[in-house]
Order: sequence, then C-alpha cells, then structure tokens
Amino acid sequence: MKERRPDYDLFDLATYLVASARDCVDEPPIYGPLRMLDGVNRIVQIAESDTRFRDGFLSRMGPRLSADVMKVMSDREKFKKALDDLLLEFTDELKHRTVDER
Repeated sequence: MKERRPDYDLFDLATYLVASARDCVDEPPIYGPLRMLDGVNRIVQIAESDTRFRDGFLSRMGPRLSADVMKVMSDREKFKKALDDLLLEFTDELKHRTVDER
C-alpha cells in the first residue's frame, strides 16, 4: 500500500463532494443539505489535522456541526433550524473577518 500523503485529505474531500453531487440526483432532497454539512465537517477535520489550515472559528464549530448532522435523522425541523442558526453564525463570522469597523 502506498504511503498516505498530506494532500490526500483534500483529494478525498473532493472525491466525496463529486460522489455526493451524483448521489443527490437520485436521493431524497433532504440528503443534499446533509451531504453539504458533512462536507464542511470534513473540512474542519482536515484543518484540525494540518496546522496550515487551522481556523479558530471552524475548530469551535466542529462539535456543533457533528451534532447538527445527526438531527436530520430524527427531526427535520430541528435540522432546518440548525442550518439557519449555522448560517447566521457563519455570516456573522464572515462580517467580522471582512468588514472594516472604523
């Protein structure tokens, strides 16, 4: 077996996203958001394992993302609410990073 290179994590993520895109064509619509959230969770895992990609906000969001992914299985309304809340938090962080507050 070949030695695993650090860039394989990104390739694995890209492969997952391509496969997910294809699967979403035939799967129930709710699986699309689930797969996207899982993709973000995988990005967080890559960032945690490689300091070049480490991001404090994503590190803090990691446990929450994992918990929110599971909500789709038990309560779709809670899953939708979790997605709304995540979007607000990511938007707030984006504003914090990009808006010059003079």
